[in-house]
Amino acid sequence: MKSIQVEKNNWKKINKVVLRVDNIHLIFGDNLIINFDCGFENISRGRCKLSVEEKKNKSANNLFIHSDKALMEINLFYEVLKLDKLLMHLSLKKNTTKKIKISIKTLDSLMINDQGDLYVRDMTKIRIESISWNIPLL
Repeated sequence: MKSIQVEKNNWKKINKVVLRVDNIHLIFGDNLIINFDCGFENISRGRCKLSVEEKKNKSANNLFIHSDKALMEINLFYEVLKLDKLLMHLSLKKNTTKKIKISIKTLDSLMINDQGDLYVRDMTKIRIESISWNIPLL
């Protein structure tokens, strides 16, 4: 008889999502919106759509996890001056081989297992505490 080891998922809490930017789209109409198509650095599956736009009234940065598809949506809202600075820094990027990395610290924890799979029971909306941009210029 062959012995089969049952792997137990060891779940751990994380408060940071690290994104790798694969594509950037600029939508310039009545409002300026920068859309990023991203992959994950610390989560093994799925994709992320990140949107940065001008802050209006009580807009709050948030992260939304879908339960029916492997998609995370992140909405960031910046004052006009900060949005212009981000756009200026993005336009300085000349190195096409090194990817932009974005670290997003959340107020609530997410759960991942040893393989990096994200635990999602229901659609979840989480507030964002801070954002850090790593834009390689050369």
